[in-house]
Amino acid sequence: MNEATEVARRPIYRAEKPARNVHYKRWIKRFACVFCGSTRDVDPCHTGSHGYGSKSSDLSCIPGCRKCHDLFDADPRGFAGAKGLDVAEVIRRFNNLWEQRQQKGAA
Repeated sequence: MNEATEVARRPIYRAEKPARNVHYKRWIKRFACVFCGSTRDVDPCHTGSHGYGSKSSDLSCIPGCRKCHDLFDADPRGFAGAKGLDVAEVIRRFNNLWEQRQQKGAA
């Protein structure tokens, strides 16, 4: 009976803190906006779920100018769809570039 009580006290779902990487976000800002191509006022645009005051992992950021960033935050799927952008593929592409960059720096 003690075992059943022990199991019941453990949390079933444990939320993980999203990865933070200041260097990755700084690097993302060097690229043009993936939505409109602007190179002015580019910010790292978090693409994952946004809870109350929380953001997704920094490794899911894509470059977006401030105007597109605001429009994307208002309706992520709708805005990306209207621009014909596969956000998951863009994230993979930037993550691959980042990994290559990190490997060059380690060598």
